[in-house]
Amino acid sequence: MHFLTKIDSALEYLEKALVVVLFAALVLLITFNILVRNLFGVSFQETLVLPPTLVLYISLFGATLALKKGRHIKLEILLRYTSLKTRRTARLISGLFGMAVMAILFVASLFFVKNEWTILGFRGATALVFPLFFALASFRYLLRSFTGPNKPDQREDGQYRKADPSGIAHPSREDL
Repeated sequence: MHFLTKIDSALEYLEKALVVVLFAALVLLITFNILVRNLFGVSFQETLVLPPTLVLYISLFGATLALKKGRHIKLEILLRYTSLKTRRTARLISGLFGMAVMAILFVASLFFVKNEWTILGFRGATALVFPLFFALASFRYLLRSFTGPNKPDQREDGQYRKADPSGIAHPSREDL
């Protein structure tokens, strides 16, 4: 499991770097388009088509990062009032279910990419983000099934560590 956690950390680093690069490209592309259009009265079709694609890529990679950090939408209100064993079991079941759904969507997205490539040729390569997203999400659900909470200030029992005035969470005596 430690090996998978290391892989997950490396993937997180790559995803963050990719999101920063994609966002910078988005800002530069839109700025370029505005400047060229206002200064020269010309606009290029690709500068109008590419930004929505970049937004999609940023959104999907951001979603996998949110999943890693445990900041995705989840319905755990009732689990707060259950025992630790019940919460662990629920996390295992929901993680395996999420992994299975993402794995099915991964396979479906491979067929989608194949169809896009057949119809659009090289332009269909933009759809490659979908299998990548579903593979990463499936991997993150698998890890979440067997590991504890991903929030650095949350203990296994769901309680939060006390934070000092600087906002830094310090482990309590029960955590040591």
